[in-house]
Amino acid sequence: MKKILVACGTGMATSTMIAEKVGEFLDGMSIDYSITQGRLDELAFNDGKFDLFITSMKVENDYETPVVSGTAFLIGMNEDKTKQEILKYLQD
Repeated sequence: MKKILVACGTGMATSTMIAEKVGEFLDGMSIDYSITQGRLDELAFNDGKFDLFITSMKVENDYETPVVSGTAFLIGMNEDKTKQEILKYLQD
């Protein structure tokens, strides 16, 4: 199972919107996954515990866990590019 952490400033509204769209996308793929929502300040603590971080804004830190910006799911632009980037990290 691939573990995804979707993070925003408070771990509530924005991460919920991104998580729902990512879940809808991944449901159509043959990927077993779980999505956890959290805050951006929790990324360092969770580094290495997830297969992918998806964030609501650009993250400057270098993490062991790959980071993808989920902004495309909020604004409705470049979603296909973001989906391909997500797949790159989740497909074996």
